[in-house]
Amino acid sequence: MGYSFYEVYTTALRAFSGMGFPHGADEDAAFIIAWLELNNLEGIKRLSDSITMLDNQFNGILNIKDNDQEIDLNHQSILMKGPGIIDYFSSLLENREKIIFTLVNCSDPFLFLPLLYKSASQILFSQLIFYHSENEIIIHHIANKKILIGKSNKKHSFTQNQVEIILSNQKNISLIDNVEKKITNQSIQKNLAISLEPNKLAWNKITKIANRIFVPESEESRNRGAGGGDDND
Repeated sequence: MGYSFYEVYTTALRAFSGMGFPHGADEDAAFIIAWLELNNLEGIKRLSDSITMLDNQFNGILNIKDNDQEIDLNHQSILMKGPGIIDYFSSLLENREKIIFTLVNCSDPFLFLPLLYKSASQILFSQLIFYHSENEIIIHHIANKKILIGKSNKKHSFTQNQVEIILSNQKNISLIDNVEKKITNQSIQKNLAISLEPNKLAWNKITKIANRIFVPESEESRNRGAGGGDDND
């Protein structure tokens, strides 16, 4: 069964609310998941695989000191920390032309991609680089609302769960040697016009969590404002 982008976003939003994410943080996280699903990057499955570290464990606090160039995420989810990290370093670009920072113990760095795409309207260029597997370095080049995804053949000292992010107000040359995927406004608009088909098991799992926010109708719940009744019922 297929779903629209809006249905995927709304279901993810309700799931994050059901897992205790506060207002605002739930919207940011739902955008990340829905955007990944829209662009065939398994957003719903990534969310399903992360439930254990997310459910009623929200912690969006960032311990970033001035001039920190390396942040230890301690394997906490980017769905909680990512929006704050990108907002913080983006704000520093007001007084700088380029910023490079590193994250260690960073699980599932793909989750940064929607945030960098979203910030492309204010940031001329950004790049997301991380070790993937079998000594492959995956590079995401974001400029002019276009994303190039590919690999680098050059030697890097990256280790697993280490991520480098570059934000710049200058034009930069892509480090990608072989482009494997492109995401553009045109491809996004095309995907918005078709049904999305999330992993079925993952979708059912997320939907079940999303349903937590629905209060079973009863006399007590109606007295507290649930349901559609009023004083004239």
